[in-house]
Amino acid sequence: MDNNKQTSFSFSMGTFTWFTGVVEDRLDPKKLGRVKVRCFGFHTDNKTDIPSEDLFWMNVMMPSNSSSMNGIGQSPTGIVEGTWVVGFFRDGDYKQDGIIMGTLGGIPQEKNKKKGFFDPNGKYPKDDFLNEPDTNRLARNEKISETIVQKKKDTQETGVETALGSGSWDEPDVPDSRKYPYNHVKETESGHVEEFDDTANNERYHRYHKMGTFVEIHKDGTEVRHVVKDKYEIIYGDDNVLIKGDCNITVVGDANIKVGKSCNLEITEDYNVKVGGDMTIKVGGVYQMKAGNHCFINAPRIDLNSSGSPGISF
Repeated sequence: MDNNKQTSFSFSMGTFTWFTGVVEDRLDPKKLGRVKVRCFGFHTDNKTDIPSEDLFWMNVMMPSNSSSMNGIGQSPTGIVEGTWVVGFFRDGDYKQDGIIMGTLGGIPQEKNKKKGFFDPNGKYPKDDFLNEPDTNRLARNEKISETIVQKKKDTQETGVETALGSGSWDEPDVPDSRKYPYNHVKETESGHVEEFDDTANNERYHRYHKMGTFVEIHKDGTEVRHVVKDKYEIIYGDDNVLIKGDCNITVVGDANIKVGKSCNLEITEDYNVKVGGDMTIKVGGVYQMKAGNHCFINAPRIDLNSSGSPGISF
């Protein structure tokens, strides 16, 4: 029976049969987000009598703000093997056409892939999460040293030197004032994390990639963007940047800037340049230098109209 073509007869009669159960397969061959569920009271935990592969595929109900049409909205994936779910059979007493309404957290205490009502792959629940609530540790604010918070602290940059030895700056400290139940956390299977923290006086937004790249907006509006590898930014229109405070740029490697047309630089006060090696300037047209006061050139040797150039070639 193809439970995606189920008629509406029994559904219209209102003969729902409710169930709770455990997901044992999510690799839906039709990629509809369906899962196979072993239901308490209807199935035995003896996998010899009822193997996981003999369970029926069940559709997952999506929220009303997800279209579930043409890829619009949220994908119906995310449930893993071993997840406890609640739902109903819309074919009543036939119990072959199930709908998953939601998932149920708990405090997992064991794993056993040989018995029913467990993850047959033996992956979930993870060993280091046994005997603790399924609620995310960041939401509970427990075992924080075993979360991404510690990883962020370990890669925090401090003492970044600024130009001309004028000082240094530190990456802001990682906020650590979340409280249950105000921190709303979404974490994916591989370790991507998103936090909407409504903890009083510590309201934050945080998006974290499993490799360590993250963006975090602190309670005062400060934004920290930490990229652990390369960054590319492509803008096809104009780009306007306004900085009302100071701007410090420190480049450990080379810096190359190419401007396709004119480049204009206006400095209201002093302009200081320190070059540790050679400095070469090549001008294709007229080169003009005008000083409102004195102009000083101090060098052991000054060559004018020289045919040789010790600098780089263009």
